[in-house]
Amino acid sequence: MNEVVIRILDNTNNVKGDLDLQNFDDFPLVITKGIVNLDNLKARTGTFTKNFKVPNTKNNSLLLSSVDDINSRKDFRDALGRKPCVIMVNGNEIEKGFVQVSKSYNGFDVDSFELVFFGNNIDWVKGAAEKNVNSLDFANNAQVYNVANINLANNSDLPAYEHCYPYISRGGALSGDNDTVVEEYYPCFYLSGIINRGLNSLGYTVNSTFLNSSNVTKLACDLNGDMKVAQSVVDASKTRASMNISQTIFNVDRQTYFQDDTTTPNNDLNNNYDNLISQYKAPFNGRYVFNQNFKIFNSNYSSITSDHNAYLISVLLVNGVEKYRTGNREKRYNPRLQNTDVKIDVELELKKDDLVIFKNQKADTGSGIDVSSSFKIGSYFKVQRSSNIVKGDDFSLNETIPDDIKLLDVINDFTRMFNIYYWTDVKTKTIYLEPRDTFFLESTGALDWSDKLDLSNNYEIDYVSSYKRDIKFSYKDVDNDEWLKGWQDTNKRNYAEYTHPLPSRFGEGTTEVKLDLFSASYAHIATEATPLNSNPFTTLKYWNRYLDDNDNIQITPPTHRIDSYNSRIFNFRKTTQREPNNELRRYSLEGVSTSNTPYGIFESYNNTTADINLSFTGDDGLFTTYYSKMLKNIEEGGRLVAYFNLSSTDFDNLDFRKLVYIDAPIQAKGYYLIESVDDYNPINNGLTKVSLFKFENLGSVPTDGTQQGNNNSDDDNADTNILEPIFIEDGSNLIEVWNEIQGSRGTGYQQVFKD
Repeated sequence: MNEVVIRILDNTNNVKGDLDLQNFDDFPLVITKGIVNLDNLKARTGTFTKNFKVPNTKNNSLLLSSVDDINSRKDFRDALGRKPCVIMVNGNEIEKGFVQVSKSYNGFDVDSFELVFFGNNIDWVKGAAEKNVNSLDFANNAQVYNVANINLANNSDLPAYEHCYPYISRGGALSGDNDTVVEEYYPCFYLSGIINRGLNSLGYTVNSTFLNSSNVTKLACDLNGDMKVAQSVVDASKTRASMNISQTIFNVDRQTYFQDDTTTPNNDLNNNYDNLISQYKAPFNGRYVFNQNFKIFNSNYSSITSDHNAYLISVLLVNGVEKYRTGNREKRYNPRLQNTDVKIDVELELKKDDLVIFKNQKADTGSGIDVSSSFKIGSYFKVQRSSNIVKGDDFSLNETIPDDIKLLDVINDFTRMFNIYYWTDVKTKTIYLEPRDTFFLESTGALDWSDKLDLSNNYEIDYVSSYKRDIKFSYKDVDNDEWLKGWQDTNKRNYAEYTHPLPSRFGEGTTEVKLDLFSASYAHIATEATPLNSNPFTTLKYWNRYLDDNDNIQITPPTHRIDSYNSRIFNFRKTTQREPNNELRRYSLEGVSTSNTPYGIFESYNNTTADINLSFTGDDGLFTTYYSKMLKNIEEGGRLVAYFNLSSTDFDNLDFRKLVYIDAPIQAKGYYLIESVDDYNPINNGLTKVSLFKFENLGSVPTDGTQQGNNNSDDDNADTNILEPIFIEDGSNLIEVWNEIQGSRGTGYQQVFKD
């Protein structure tokens, strides 16, 4: 019998202690390891245990943060959170991950705790599911929105710059024809930069030839549909404070004090404001909007002559230096009224940690005595970061990413696009990831498990049959991109979608492999951004109109700019484009014309080649390149499920990138990939159930060339056929008319007339 230790660690891998375990004779610890289940193309697995119990001892209660006491604070020492740990057998570490408490048993006299262990991929997957992409601190995160920084990013590469500024046509041209301006360029983030930086932030290193290849490092993600800072950033900058003591307004500058930042509607949730000295501290670089609302009391209003005027002069100081002052006669108030209001709105560019204080004075004109004015209780100011980013603004790249995009959202779509397999070395915290066809190591390094296969137990050879007859690969449905919606209706197909039919032994229906974050993007010939008498370049478009005012297909950008569109992914390049006759194409940014064009491309179009065809269609599309070999294995390959005599060393050294070789029996001979090792018991040296899938080069399934991508034509109206109307007559009388259902793409009729 082996000796098992579950050692609890802190977040810096220091040992906190070992859990007291039950008698090993009945200690129910079994571990399952997996990498992929070929019955589910979207699933990737890791290491986990079934629920197991440990006794409620003083030591265990302490290590598990007193979860046995329902009255204890669960935020104290993260009582309900994951506890880093290692599982050791006979002094050797076999697994590293975390345990979580799910239950305490036996009422108030707690007898035991129920735990579950997770390791391998599951550790970082859980972290990625909770990680906001906008929490990542990207390279050159601090930006000034101007031409120089746009060009600098576009002329640079990873890892120095993890973003780019392609020209993408979104409509609502801001510069007129034949030119572009800064506000038409949104920061887009390199896919490999997001994944590498995100997993690094969780404590893992990524080892991947594919992710760091030259073509993949140029895949860019457009995550922000409206070039605004995330709402969480705006909310974190908000402060409102009011006066709880009236203050005299003098004829010279005096600091203005707003003492109350807690009484509703006042607030300062992020502690940006020091109410003792009335000083606001900017939490981020950016443009801030200050609104001052003053209630003014004029004590001698009845003595003021009719030609007398009074003006409020507002001053804002940043780090002790005056940055704003209203004009002497800009903010007039009526001194002949006892009570009056004055509002002053100011926008300031601030750097993080800049300190802002307020000063005010009044100015009098006209005859007679000066007005005696004071600010009344209830006068207030409020401030927040502006959500819009305009030319010249300071901002941080990660602020432009919406709050609801998680790191796992990006990783999941990356996995589905390129059929990525993962294996994590928990000892070195290294994540190995590659497309399925290049993930597994050469057969020369295979593990020979021939003598470990237990032939006294029955083994199974089965074949994948759980899929529906059709497997459909597609991007997320487009939302506000009305042009692409219209194109899909006209052409009666979803752009970039591909369906593969399986043999007839599979049941009727459709299995979907669908992206959840990224939508597809269509190409565009950007005449609006090309100098006069020059050849226009190709890029992408997201437009909010498909038909123009004359019901013709929209060819030039719509008047109104699209916003709040789904995230997109594309190939980014800054290079020359050429016509078929080899003439150069050009583009213009704020009057400067060049042939080095920063553009996005989804698949090849108009003599512009995409390094990676991101459509699932085509001979070089995602399906053919990354799924066709695996589908051939699913259609014709088999699975071996058997019991193996695995030692703790075998289990400890499992590397799912390595193939397994079985020499006998003859009907099972061959090389296999490991799908899962189920319910390994580290205490008793018994048999373990293992699922293996035959690994052999059976070739690829054929690609259906009739399933097309783009039409590669100027107006992309390649298919205008619609279902002809059906007229039903009774003798000479028309009694029914049926037309094509709008948006059905030739798949259905609806009744439009009945007598």
